Order: sequence, then structure tokens, then C-alpha cells
Amino acid sequence: MIGLSAVTFLNILKAGDKLTESSVSTYNAAQVKNIAEAGAQMAVRKMIVEPSWRTGFSNLSLMGGRVNVRLVDTTFTGQAVTKVQSIARVSIGSSLEKSYTAICYFQRATISTVRPPAIKGAITANTAITTLGNLTVDGQNHDTSGGFLAAGGTLGIWTTQTLSRSGNSKIGGTNTLGTNYSPSKTPPAGIIATSQVFPGGFPLSPDSLMGGPLNGYPEGTLKAIAMSGAGGSQYTTNPGTLTYPLRGVTYVELPDGGLWNSATITGSGILVVHNTTVNAGIKNLNTGPFKGILLADDIVHVHCDIIGAVIAISSSPSSGNCIGNGSGRILYSGDAVTNATNLANLRSSNSVSVNQQILYWFE
Repeated sequence: MIGLSAVTFLNILKAGDKLTESSVSTYNAAQVKNIAEAGAQMAVRKMIVEPSWRTGFSNLSLMGGRVNVRLVDTTFTGQAVTKVQSIARVSIGSSLEKSYTAICYFQRATISTVRPPAIKGAITANTAITTLGNLTVDGQNHDTSGGFLAAGGTLGIWTTQTLSRSGNSKIGGTNTLGTNYSPSKTPPAGIIATSQVFPGGFPLSPDSLMGGPLNGYPEGTLKAIAMSGAGGSQYTTNPGTLTYPLRGVTYVELPDGGLWNSATITGSGILVVHNTTVNAGIKNLNTGPFKGILLADDIVHVHCDIIGAVIAISSSPSSGNCIGNGSGRILYSGDAVTNATNLANLRSSNSVSVNQQILYWFE
């Protein structure tokens, strides 16, 4: 009787072991599939952020197993893609070892960059403009280092009100026929536009200046990007907390009548100085360069290099109309504007789901 009980007990133990092994095997089969898929997804997400990345993952510890991911540029259905091969293993070296391979073909989603329609010149303003000192404003096209480019220029200054050029300040630009004019104290009328009317009224928010919903900038977009930190973006109500160089979208939201004085703007991207009452000011921009788009309610005294484009939003700036009275330079750059717009589109690129950018998934 005792012997029978012992045999029964052993059989129960063996059955239990088999049940455990079966459960572990089932779990491993599901888990190794999850690991392989996760490895592929991780690789795709990294390529979205870093388009040139092809390193892959070697023996990466992930979710209780190991995964190796290999990336190869190839073609699929006639389209240039990156093949992502993810091989996962669990319970390595045991009788319960499982492996699984997931393969997908990834094609990065592209964004059509649209030049912000509010950029009408090197300086676009909803206010009267005064230039003094040795300020240089040049609507001729430049590269992002400030080097002259013969094609692609714009007006030197476009404003809804008046322009007063004094001192040794100079204005250059490109007229509507494509003729370039170097900065001069006697700029031709063709590179300056005053008393202009913006169709539908001059936009009074940064997002509407970038083109609004039709260009992918519904209200709150730039602020949301800045708050997200995407691409080094920053949001602050205190400019003293900014870190440099500026990157992505930098959104400085000041209180009613607030002024950012003695401003360091070194960096690139889109710099916004704005509040809902449209009276946030930036004054004495002493340290640069800044490469990109500056959108501010009130801009006074540019003393550094801005390569890209500047937009002054307020029609009645509290700090006055003198945009520069020192040795600063505002140089239009189509490349800097495009780069800034692409940086702003970073969030849109990453918000496109991984699956929307995968042409085919094979397992």
C-alpha cells in the first residue's frame, strides 16, 4: 500500500513537472515573440529620431531574454527601405530555449516643409521700424554660417507701418525680380515694403504666423512642442532658466508687459517670446548667434547675429520701435528657416506611429 502511494506521489510530481514545463514553454513561446517584436519596434523608433542610425542591437538584454537586431538598407516593392531583422532567444542553453525572428521593412515618414507664410523679409513687422547705429539688415539669401547665396533672397524689411533708417545702419535684400542689392545706407525702394496689408489681418500668435492649422500649426502647437522637450526644446516663464545652446522650439512666455532684457539667444531653431496680451518684449539681444526664426511681440536692440528671419508681432510695442542701434546683423537665410521649420516638425515626425512607417511585417 505504501509502495503504491509512493508511485502515485511520484506520478503526481512528474505530471506537475510536465505541467510546469508546459506552462513555461507556452510562456516562453509568447515572450520570445514579444521580445523579437519589441526589438524591431525599438530599432524603428530609434531610426525615426536618428535617421542615419544602422548600428542595431547586439545581444541586448530585454524582457528576460536576449535580442539581436540587424539593419540593412535595401529595396522593397521598388521603394528604398531599411530591413529590420530582430532575432530573440529566451531560456538560453536550457531544454526550454525558444527563439523567434521578426522582420519588417521600414520607410521613414517624410514631412513636406512649408515656408511660414508670414515671413515676408529678413524682418517682418506689424509695427513701425527704426534702424540705428551699425545695424545690418540683409534680405539676400545666406547659408547658415552667414555666407552669401546668389539665389533665394527676399525683401530686407516688410512692415505694416513705416521704416526709418538712420545712423550708419544698412539695409540689403532681393527684389521681386530676383535682383540682389548689398546692404547700403541708401537701399532701393524695391527691397523695402512699408504700409503693407496682410491678407486677413496680421497674425497675432506664433502658430498663426507659422501658417496655422493648414500648415500643421493649430493654436498651441509651438508651446506644446517646447513643453515636450522634443529635440532639446524648452518652455519657460523665466529666461534665466534656459540652457544653451537653444535647440528645437524655445518658448518664453512672459507676464503682461514682461521684458527679457540683456538676452542671450545663442542657438538655433524657433525662438518665441510671446504672451496672450501680445506685449512680451525681448531687449538688448547681446549674445548670439541665433540661427532660425525669431517670433516676438516686441523686439528692441539686436546687437548680435540672427541668421534666418525675424518677425515682430505687436502693432504698438511698449519698448519702442528701434530694432537695432548697435553692430548687430539680421541676415535672411532660407536654409536656417527650413532647418527651424523641420525642427518644429520633429514632434509631428515622431507622432507618426511606428506601424504607419512600416511597409511590411513578416514573422
